[in-house]
Amino acid sequence: MKKLSIAIALILASLLMAPKFIGSVVEEEREKVLVELNNTDGITLTTSQYTSSWFGAEVTSELTFSLDDAGLADVTILLEEQLSFGPVIITEQDWHLGLGYSSMKFEFSAAEVDDEIIDLINEKLHLGALLSFNKDVTTFIKTEEMSYQDGETLIVSAPAEAQFTLINNEEINGDFSWGGIEIKGEGERFVIGTVAMSTEQKVVSGDYLQGTAILTGDATFNVANIDMYSQNSHVFSLSEAGLTSVVSVDDELLALKLKYHAKEISASGQSFEQPNLEVVLANIDINALQELNKLSAELSIDVAGQDYSAELLAALSAVADQILAKEPKLTVTDLSVVTEQGKIASEFSLNINKDLFDFNSINSNSMALIMALEADAKGSVPMEFLTQFGMAPMVDNFVAQGYLTKQDNDVSFVAKYVESQLTINGKAFQL
Repeated sequence: MKKLSIAIALILASLLMAPKFIGSVVEEEREKVLVELNNTDGITLTTSQYTSSWFGAEVTSELTFSLDDAGLADVTILLEEQLSFGPVIITEQDWHLGLGYSSMKFEFSAAEVDDEIIDLINEKLHLGALLSFNKDVTTFIKTEEMSYQDGETLIVSAPAEAQFTLINNEEINGDFSWGGIEIKGEGERFVIGTVAMSTEQKVVSGDYLQGTAILTGDATFNVANIDMYSQNSHVFSLSEAGLTSVVSVDDELLALKLKYHAKEISASGQSFEQPNLEVVLANIDINALQELNKLSAELSIDVAGQDYSAELLAALSAVADQILAKEPKLTVTDLSVVTEQGKIASEFSLNINKDLFDFNSINSNSMALIMALEADAKGSVPMEFLTQFGMAPMVDNFVAQGYLTKQDNDVSFVAKYVESQLTINGKAFQL
């Protein structure tokens, strides 16, 4: 019993002693993040006060986002951090094991934003960050229900929660959930239902904090419903919609697979089921893509337009040649929807013939890109669907000319576009 008491006493003593030594590690890691953020264009983070104690620290900082390039005023956030040192950390919401936890309160200020909105955000938005033993950073975001009245318009946003972990600035994974939002007033009403998102991605090129990262991995986004009402009339509806993206890299060539689906969509008196879109973008040179990221930073925003330097245009031309050399291709494997009359379905592929495309001729010839395009497509649509729009005579005329094929209730086509020539069902079609 005496040995057990001694062991417990030693454990408690170590837990009491550990925060003092862990605090220096937390401060060091915080300084590293501060340096990385300040190396990011448009972001400045300065710490005006760091008061350390045995179990934690109080920190006051100012975070500024420069939006000059977008023609907007800078946005400044005054941060007040309450740092708690590990190994055992108890917060108002939960308890954690780690090196440190930062609970953040802030004052948000921005030009031309209603003070009531700013106060609402400051009161209802809660942020926290956990530094794990292996120095991964997990960010916790939580918002309470928010409501805002602007004249006759009422905006109500449901609670939201998010948790994202950044591992060694190379991997990010996490989840986001939101109860949705409702905006109503003067006979109009707009509703977004429950939203959920998850991601698991890895940096394969560039820097995440610098905004130049190229990510691979999966991401999903789902929304229960989107509805619009006008004068008590239901003018638009989308239910059970989802978006999934998968990015992969093989031999320094990036591929993106994008899939959109929904249960039902209705608008303008028309109702459709199972709208579906599946897109594949393949053979994208990641080295060229990274170079394009760097060049994009040199392109200033000018609504009136401007002439860029010959060096920059030459660099863009070189990147375009590098991208086209790998023969990138865009393929829509499924674009379809189910109507009351039957299914409308199509698919097509698109690429640019590198031997026909000259980047340097774009300024003098606006058709340069179109002339280098190559495409294949096919599709079908129920004849009854076209008939309801009065298109039957036109369809019959194209069938007679051989441009469309009519069989039973379906009208179909096969098209190809090569060297500025469009052929439909094997027959040349003059544009």
